[in-house]
Parts: sequence; C-alpha cells; structure tokens
Amino acid sequence: MPTETTTNITLPFPAAIDRSLRLSLGACKLRVIPGGAEPWVVGTYRDQSNSLPPLVQQEGGEARIMQNYQAFNPIGLFTNTPQIDLALGTAQPYTLLVELGASDNAFDLGGVPVTRLSMKQGAGKVDFNFSAANPQPMSLLHVEAGATALEMRNLANANFAEMSVDGGAAGYKFDFGGTLKRDAHVRLTTGMSGVEISVPATTAAKIKAEIVLGGLNIGDGFTKKDGAFWTEAAVKGQTPLLTIDANISLGGLTIKIV
Repeated sequence: MPTETTTNITLPFPAAIDRSLRLSLGACKLRVIPGGAEPWVVGTYRDQSNSLPPLVQQEGGEARIMQNYQAFNPIGLFTNTPQIDLALGTAQPYTLLVELGASDNAFDLGGVPVTRLSMKQGAGKVDFNFSAANPQPMSLLHVEAGATALEMRNLANANFAEMSVDGGAAGYKFDFGGTLKRDAHVRLTTGMSGVEISVPATTAAKIKAEIVLGGLNIGDGFTKKDGAFWTEAAVKGQTPLLTIDANISLGGLTIKIV
C-alpha cells in the first residue's frame, strides 16, 4: 500500500520585470486561492498514490509547476489522484498560464494582480471566481476548452480589456458579476455546447448572438436594438460598456439578468 507523499512548494518573486507563472497539470485535483503579498507561490502537492511526483522549476522571470511523467506509475491513479493546493502572491503583477488535463480544478483569483490569463483544458471540470477586483489591468483573458464543465464567476472583477473563448462539446457558464472598471469586449465561439451568460442589471452590456442550428433563450430585462440585446443601463448610455459577441453552433445560448 503506497504511502502519501507531500511536497511543499515555495517560489519567491523574481527580480525580473516580466514574470510568468505556468501551471501545466494533468490528472489531479487543483485548488488555487489568493495568498499574501509574498511569496509568489506557496502550497502543497499531496500524492496519496505516490505515483506522479511534481516538477517545479524557476528560471529568470518564469516559474513552472508541472508533473513529472518520466517518473509516472499509472497504477496508483486508478484509486487516487494528487491534490494540489496553491496560494498566489499579490505583491507583483504577472502573467498566468494554465494548462490542464482531465482534472477537477477550482480557482479563486480575487485580488491577484494578473496582467494576462490563458487557460487551456481538454476535459474535466473548471471553476473560476474573481471574488475581488484585479488591481492590475488585464490585457487578455483567453480560454480554450474541450469537453469541459466550465464556470467563470464575477468576470467583471478580472479587469480585462479583451476576453476570448473557444469551446467544444461541453457546458459553459459565464457570470459577469463584479464591478466593470473600463470598456471590455468578449468573443465567445463554441460548438455543440450549452452556454449561459449572466450580467448584473446595473451593468451596461450589449450582447450580440449568432446561433447556427441551436436555440436562444433571452431572459427579462433586455431591449433588442441594432441586432443586439441591451441592458437598461446600456440603453441609457451608461459606461463603461461590456460588449459580448457570441457565436454558437449546434448548441444553445441563455442570456439572463441577475
């Protein structure tokens, strides 16, 4: 019977101006939360099956947390998968790159100063929450998702200028709660999937939907204007403005006010 192996992870902020943190993980249960000002990353990697050790690297302004498949023993993963718990530091801004396999993942990035976020997941479940405002302007929030159950909450708090989503056959929920600090544009492109978009009643939002061989469900509180669905705040000309272009093929789109 294998014994659990626990690896402590601590990465300090580098002196480099450009900082990039990459999480490249396959079979696991990953939990990410906001940490203190320092260090950059602190957490644990617990492997009850003792079958897939972590691989942590830091060079210059780039840090990588991965799994060492060269030392992979697949037998143990049939009963247990590694549990990874990480807290991300807030003292300095950085890029966050996330590559995930068939795993169960939960991220709370509230208050974490992310200047660019890229997330790729092939399968599994992902829950993102921006529980507090990002103190740094985010240039791009990019998501590529396959057969993934994806939920992203309080997206206005991410403070992005552009957001793009390319999705496959799965279910996606996008909640644009939080406080919108500047104009933001979202492009959603999915196929064979169910997509739900929710925006607060007080947010100025304009949503344009193109549905190919699918269904469209529009909740109360929207006004059809210029080929798009506008919230009351957008009709009144309030700013900043959230603009969403959704292109759904062989799937359904639900838009609602919360």
